[in-house]
Amino acid sequence: MGILGILTIVFIVLKLINVITWSWWLVLLPGIIEIVLIIITIIAGILGCKK
Repeated sequence: MGILGILTIVFIVLKLINVITWSWWLVLLPGIIEIVLIIITIIAGILGCKK
């Protein structure tokens, strides 16, 4: 679990205890960014292996 995963958990906890009033997509944004980075890395690896 990296910094983005930890940040996502912290934001979720803060949202659930009503410390922050952000929308859920903002709370989950670090997790979404992490997933996108993983997908980009996988695609880059696949493209790199084909050359």
